[in-house]
Amino acid sequence: MKILMTSIVMIFSTVLFAQKVEDVSIFTKKFTYQSLTKYQKTLFDDFIEEQMPKATGLKLDENTSARGIMRLACALFYRNESGDIENALKIIKWIFTLQNLDETSQDFAVWRGSSKQTGNYDQNMREFIGTDLISIYHKYKQKLPEDVRKDLETCLIRTVKGAIKRNVNPDYNNISIMSSFMMEYVGTAFNIPYYKNAGLEKARAIYTNFLKYNTLCEYNSPTYYGVDFVGLALWRELSFSPAMKDMSKVLEKELWLDIATFYNANLQNICGPYLRAYGIDMKKTHAIVGTWIAVALDNPKIATIPGQNGVHHEREFIVPIVEMGISMPEKALAQFKKFDKPRFITRTTSNYYEGDRLKKVTANIQKDWMMGGLWGNRKISHILKTGTMHWKAKNGDIGWLFVPGEGKTNVKVDDSKMQIFLADTLAKNFQIFVYENNISPKNFQEDIWKLPNMALKVKTVLTNTNVEILSQEMINSEGVGTKDFPYIMNIIFEIPANWDISKPLVEITPNK
Repeated sequence: MKILMTSIVMIFSTVLFAQKVEDVSIFTKKFTYQSLTKYQKTLFDDFIEEQMPKATGLKLDENTSARGIMRLACALFYRNESGDIENALKIIKWIFTLQNLDETSQDFAVWRGSSKQTGNYDQNMREFIGTDLISIYHKYKQKLPEDVRKDLETCLIRTVKGAIKRNVNPDYNNISIMSSFMMEYVGTAFNIPYYKNAGLEKARAIYTNFLKYNTLCEYNSPTYYGVDFVGLALWRELSFSPAMKDMSKVLEKELWLDIATFYNANLQNICGPYLRAYGIDMKKTHAIVGTWIAVALDNPKIATIPGQNGVHHEREFIVPIVEMGISMPEKALAQFKKFDKPRFITRTTSNYYEGDRLKKVTANIQKDWMMGGLWGNRKISHILKTGTMHWKAKNGDIGWLFVPGEGKTNVKVDDSKMQIFLADTLAKNFQIFVYENNISPKNFQEDIWKLPNMALKVKTVLTNTNVEILSQEMINSEGVGTKDFPYIMNIIFEIPANWDISKPLVEITPNK
């Protein structure tokens, strides 16, 4: 009975969402290397030059990144100029040598990060490299020598066997979306029903979980949403299952609409909070969603991508984006081009991070500033940004602050202010990081932080605070860049004993 009811709910939900898909105009764009515009081709060619400089050519040694070089192989097949296929084949043969073939190991069928890292396996490389190999197999099989093709087929079957053994949780969205695709594709292509069914089951679990709150668990992540879109594009373009293709249309549409709602085209950033994100400013950090937006906008003046000067380099994602093409609502594309209107947003998202099972998100987006807060998280991680604020600074720069994911605080915003509450009663202090160009500790007074292009009114009874320039070590650990952010301040608040958790520790009101 339970299975029957679940199936009925699934069918009913699918019908409703299919109707919603039909009600929205979708912008679609397919690319060949020859059809890329000058700007898009620059993004693509910059990645190739990064991985295979013209001065040195292809190098495969102990320092070569397996994921980066695998994506280069895809790029070379896609470009298909003189010598490209030969170099791509060399890469594929080299990649084969990095996969763990010990079936008794928990890391079975996982790739090492490089040949130097003999015992350093990353479970997620199975999905990243595996999906790239499928893309090559699907599109360029006729260009593969017979021995390489057979080895590739064996490699793919082995990869999915390892993925099934791991059985990643559907809530680990970016990996589970790719994993479900691998299982369904390989199971169908090589007539292994168990693999195919495992992939479909995981895809349905991802989809069903999404329908509960219209959110993914790795919520509002400029980094990981970009990977999600790659996985969903694989569902859309290469999966054999009509059901997966239909689900991808719904998920892509809803995710793009939600991202666009949180996006401020005037600041060229997604408003926080971020459950998983590297960096805080998409104009300086290579957020993968930024690459999707850049390709869709095709305008370097408004594209949210820093190019060669950005930090946290993940330029390789340009390759699957142009390979699979764009599918996003016209409404979202318009919001990426031009600021729409001020808005206050609330969301509830399901997430297994420590703390509340359901996390609450609030965000306030104005034209020249925006802020967001996350309530219910206890996970400690430098890629969690539980309170965020962005504002327009001078010379096109973006000023910002964020409350790091220390598990100590709850953050919420309303129509005018951000409030930070105590969540961990054992905590003795908490931090706020602030950036704007040419600031120093003297900009921070007790009741107002006077920054060059923003005045932040601060209301608090906390008296013991310290303002210090962020050390290089902490800048690196927080993933907020290096040379691009030389003026990050760390404001440390001391928390009195027996604090009443119903009262905010600090209230911050932006006043442009």
